[in-house]
Amino acid sequence: MDPTIQMMLQGYIDGLENMKITDDSIRQEVEDFKKELMAFGQTQNDAATFFPNFQESGLMGKYMDLSTKITLAAQAKENSSGQSEKKPRPTPAQWLEPFRTAYDYIKDFPIRERGLAVYRRLFEVGEKNSDITEFLAEAEKENLLWKITSEDTLGILGITLTGMDPLYKGLTYPVRKSIEAWEKSVCEADAYYLQDRLAEDVAKSAPRLLQPEHYVISLGAHLITYRGPLGKERIMEMIATGNCPQTEFMSRASGMAIAKQQARRTLDIIKKSLGLTFDDIIADEYLKYRLISTSNVFGLSRAYIQSNPNILEILADTVHNEIIPDISLIDSIKREADLNFGRWRMPEDPEFEKAKKIACNEFQNLPYFRYEDQLNNGSIHVGSGEGFDIKPLSGTSGLQ
Repeated sequence: MDPTIQMMLQGYIDGLENMKITDDSIRQEVEDFKKELMAFGQTQNDAATFFPNFQESGLMGKYMDLSTKITLAAQAKENSSGQSEKKPRPTPAQWLEPFRTAYDYIKDFPIRERGLAVYRRLFEVGEKNSDITEFLAEAEKENLLWKITSEDTLGILGITLTGMDPLYKGLTYPVRKSIEAWEKSVCEADAYYLQDRLAEDVAKSAPRLLQPEHYVISLGAHLITYRGPLGKERIMEMIATGNCPQTEFMSRASGMAIAKQQARRTLDIIKKSLGLTFDDIIADEYLKYRLISTSNVFGLSRAYIQSNPNILEILADTVHNEIIPDISLIDSIKREADLNFGRWRMPEDPEFEKAKKIACNEFQNLPYFRYEDQLNNGSIHVGSGEGFDIKPLSGTSGLQ
């Protein structure tokens, strides 16, 4: 299982296990839910899509329902025992013992720093008050018991967001909106409601977030088939070398003709449905990378390497001088190519490794990758909060 996904799932499991479970049947429900969580985790390969998939699976709602059930059962048992025999009231220090145990368990994980900060504030309030009623009143006033869960979740979400490609709205939008929902949540029921609303919002927003990308990827495939090593470039090579088998020549020419019509149709769809021209696509910092064939060289699709630094210029020339004017296949082949695609960069290429090193150096201080490195090399240290305290995205709204 992906270590980041495992870490996030463990956060939910820890949240349940740290609660006081007084009913054996609920304890069994918790065990069954833990198995469900881990089984779900095994099906997820990308930490970037974990939260949207987690919400859509219904497991987020189940987690909130189970948390509420545990709390209500504990309260009911406490009320029942209180009626049968009067027990001495606990001191704040006694009441906080389970929380100290939970704190000691997770204190070495910097990704949990936001939740850990709430624990520390809760302990401060406990030390300041000797009376349990006054302590609980102050803790309730600051909503500390709920913030242990909400801040812990916000820490995980925030660190995940730092590792994601900020241009990839289809993935970053659900995470950003989830952060907004958790920031607004004041209790479990509130969080459940807001997450439910979030699922509806993400479902409605998905088409406008992902539709441009899907169309542009399709357009890029048609253009590369037409102009690239399987189309025009191969035909020109065959003519230049004199090695021109008729069967292959006809096959390449046929592929070019089909790809050209598909590219024209896709350009028309993009213009009518999205209001975008080819130049608009080239000007978009994200869409232009989806147009060309790229290899991901870093986690969560933050950095890519492409076959040729001039590939966008090649495709622009093809669109404006061959596809849109709809010149004949013969005229297209006669047009001299100033630039060639070159060969594709694959993971085993030296250029790929060079790009990966550049990306690693560029992103080494981002909290997500710092934590990932610590997981991989076993150097997880006590979190001080420095560099890991992801600030809330207050005031954000709409598409980011």
